[in-house]
Formats: sequence, structure tokens, C-alpha cells
Amino acid sequence: MLLKTETDFKEVFTNNKLNNISMSPKDILLLHNAGITRNIADKKIIQVTDTTIKYVYFLQKGLIKISNISDDGKEIIKFILKPGNIFGELNLLDNEEDRHEIAVAMDECQICFVPAETVKEMMNNDNLFRKNIHHCICKRIKRMEERMFSLMLKDVKERILDFLKEFVSEFGHPVNGGYQAKNFLTHEDIAKITTTSRQSVTTSLVHFKKMGWIDYDSQNLSVFNFQDK
Repeated sequence: MLLKTETDFKEVFTNNKLNNISMSPKDILLLHNAGITRNIADKKIIQVTDTTIKYVYFLQKGLIKISNISDDGKEIIKFILKPGNIFGELNLLDNEEDRHEIAVAMDECQICFVPAETVKEMMNNDNLFRKNIHHCICKRIKRMEERMFSLMLKDVKERILDFLKEFVSEFGHPVNGGYQAKNFLTHEDIAKITTTSRQSVTTSLVHFKKMGWIDYDSQNLSVFNFQDK
């Protein structure tokens, strides 16, 4: 589908409850019309960096998990992305070595594949577009730095609780006393994001629920009273 106007774009994304537009409607429209949109099946893996043709990917629908694969084959989850976000930004760097970064669809997704060279041309021709791309990249780097400091300075339970707060505030909506989000992450996913073990996640969740800090079931996750934790 070709989005011809910013109004068309807004109509598409207004109906998505997970909308998180990190770029302006104009910029997203430019990206959409410069690439090829593909439907990606649930659990499909996209090799983001190990490709002959380098792309920048724009997520239009669904949820994407961005991971690195370590030398010993272990998955390290970097981000969970929702519509309105780009990924594969490392492909904009000319001398960037492959990092074995992969994207995994967490449900049925719609992704626009834009050649990295096309994005570079767009950045050269539009200062505002370039600034917005840089803002997206810097925001992601800042989040990774925060995760790194958390790993060094905080214990396991603090890291897990910090992530739960971040998760429900980004993917959920306000409820009485906190935020609630759809519970689409497994304990293993949370462990890979917080660099802990699945057993530690399970033990921590049980503890947090007992303390009344969170509530969860197979459908939803709620975190309460952020300022008191």
C-alpha cells in the first residue's frame, strides 16, 4: 500500500494501540514511499546486518524483537520495537562490521525495507530528516548505556523491576496506581533483556507480586506506584 499523504499515514497509525511514532509523519511517509513493504510471519527471523544489500527497516505493524547473537550462540535481546520505529540503523555506517544482529517477529508484522543508500541520500537532501534519524539512533544508544550502568550498579531484582516499569510505560496504558500492558514476553525473554537467568526472573516476579508491586497473568502485566519502588 502506498501512503500518498500524511493524512493517510495518520489514519493507518491512529488505529494501532501500540503506536509509538518516534519520527515525524512526513519522515515516515518518505521512508514508506522509498521502500518495499513486506508482510512478515510470526516468529520469522530477519538477518538485519548479515545481508548483501543493506536496508534500514521501518516497522509499520506488529512487534519486533532485536537481538545480537554472541560468539557462543547465545541470544541477547537489545530492544522490543513497536510501530513507528526504525531498526537496522547500523547499516547506515559505511565501515560498520557485521554484528550478527537479527530481528524476530513477535507476531504478524508489516515492515518497509528501505535500501540504506536511499536513506543516506534522503539524509543528505533533507536536514530535518537527517536530524530525526540521528535522534532515533541517539535515543537508542542512550537506552543501551542506561542498561549497561544498570548491569554494573544494580542487583538482579532491581534490574528486572526497572525493565518491567520501562516495559509497561512504553507498551501499556495508565491504570489506577500504575500502568498495564499486554503480557507478550516470556520469562526467558525478560532474562535475555536484563542479563539474568529465567529462574531469577520467575523468583523476582513472584516476590514483586507478593509485595503488591506488580500483578500479572497470561494476558496482562501491571506495575504499580513507580515512585515508591
